[in-house]
Amino acid sequence: MTTINLRRGWLLISMVMQVIPGYAESILEETPMAIAKQISLPQWQALEKKRVVFGHQSVGWNILNGVERLADRDGTKINIHEQRTAPAMAGISHFLIGRNGDPMSKIRDFAAAIDAGAAQGADVALMKLCYVDFNATTDAKKLAEDYIANLETLGKQHPDTHFVAVTVPLMAVQTGPKAWIKRLLGKEPYGYLDNAKRMEFNTLLRERYHSMGRLFDLARVETQSSSGKPCMTRVDGQEVETLCPDLTTDGGHLNERGQELAASAFLSFLSSLP
Repeated sequence: MTTINLRRGWLLISMVMQVIPGYAESILEETPMAIAKQISLPQWQALEKKRVVFGHQSVGWNILNGVERLADRDGTKINIHEQRTAPAMAGISHFLIGRNGDPMSKIRDFAAAIDAGAAQGADVALMKLCYVDFNATTDAKKLAEDYIANLETLGKQHPDTHFVAVTVPLMAVQTGPKAWIKRLLGKEPYGYLDNAKRMEFNTLLRERYHSMGRLFDLARVETQSSSGKPCMTRVDGQEVETLCPDLTTDGGHLNERGQELAASAFLSFLSSLP
């Protein structure tokens, strides 16, 4: 390509960026969002009697931070303890599992903690993987099979505890002129293929556990935008879920509004379990 043609190409890109007013980049701006759904008194009362065990990493902390704020808002108290031993009282016992980027280490670590007594006397036990455990090359089908097999094995070994699956959280994707330019250059914008793998994993969990009432669908919560329209992108002709930009500050972790939205769904789900 000649220098003149190269300059014309970049001039065209510059003009398009100015003509398209923000393109989809505008969705990254902070927008008003409804306050997290109110937790009813009967729901709080049901939660006060439950012993919950939760294995997680950073987004799990986001959810628990939201739980504490909702409890303060409603003038109630829910016991939250970081421990890998059997829960001594009602509330949420939680602990970090495995290493980020190594999902099998999390699955094995959670199983080891449960077998060592972390869920003794617990009503509910659940574990979540993280968005950083997935990338464009992840074998999502195999990972979902391993996750499900582990959950089912634990359920058989500890029949007095209700084991629940959790969909993996998502990431916000690159949008606007930057994404348009990447496509123009034959490159995939950031986050698209990774979220496609996350959705493949989540779809398999939904197919297995949704109808049984044994699924906390965190990913679905993360797609709830302030406009009411789910946050989706198209990857290879398929609609793929993404984390709504107005629920995060860094594209993966939840901001205060995101935390409270996820916490509200988390508490509502737990209170509904027998």
